[in-house]
Amino acid sequence: MFEGFVGQQQAARIVSFSVQAALKMGCMPDHMLFFGPPGLGKTTLARLVAQEVGARFVETAGNALTSVKDVLNILLSFKEPTVIFVDEIHRIPKNVEELLYSPMDEKVVRVVVGKHRTARVVKFELPDFTLIGATTKIHYLSKPFVSRFSIRVPFNYYSVEDIETIIRGALSSNGLSIAPEALRQIAVRCRGTPREALQLVRRLVEYGAINQVDDLQLHDVHELFKLLNVDEHGLSSLDRSYIAALASTFNGGPVGLRVISSSLGIDVQTVEGVVEPYLMMQGLVTITSRGRKLTQKGWAVYEGSIHS
Repeated sequence: MFEGFVGQQQAARIVSFSVQAALKMGCMPDHMLFFGPPGLGKTTLARLVAQEVGARFVETAGNALTSVKDVLNILLSFKEPTVIFVDEIHRIPKNVEELLYSPMDEKVVRVVVGKHRTARVVKFELPDFTLIGATTKIHYLSKPFVSRFSIRVPFNYYSVEDIETIIRGALSSNGLSIAPEALRQIAVRCRGTPREALQLVRRLVEYGAINQVDDLQLHDVHELFKLLNVDEHGLSSLDRSYIAALASTFNGGPVGLRVISSSLGIDVQTVEGVVEPYLMMQGLVTITSRGRKLTQKGWAVYEGSIHS
């Protein structure tokens, strides 16, 4: 079960166990909450759950469920067992979040019809469904909401070896092969995320088409990274700008998130969700109670960049 899902062994084991149990008992799996950084396969695993249990798959996002009507439109639209996947579920407003309590607990929706003295509650029975929420910010969810997901699954960054497996398979499906040393150089620059890896694969396919190359070597990879402006640490121009600002403008920190975001002219969400996770994973930046701070390793990378 889930044989084609590379990486996230712990997450896959937890989900596979619950899916197998549900199939044995003839019901849908309990509600699941996937949490962790973006690009780690949460959506892919949710789709696999639906495939394994033979259920319909409905996908939406937290910022699309801004009213009670939005939720009712989804809950009352299906007649068969369904997996409802809500990405970035922490963006659901609290009043909408509370509407999901009864459906998750009892598989019913209660709707108030009419006004004042004529108002009455109409109850709708729902088919079996599994709600799978995905979030990069689990701390934004209320405790009552989190408690209704009996299966809570953390997602972690992928190992270089798992990223290599993903890249090799994606390249092979596009008719390309790659030398082991070239593959390693790509994998270490993928920020530990399959999404980054597959985006680089698309650039490699384009590179191969332009240069009529079907067996990628180390010099091909170096040429591509030079073109993409990605350095030997896997840092993009945005990453380097962040480090340079922290070092030169704020003397290494500590400095608040909003202040450094403003200095870069980039929104807080991009800095916090895209730039900082990789820099922290690489040990270049740390977050203290007073703000962001450059580590000794971060200083070394910065000094190396200004002398190169």
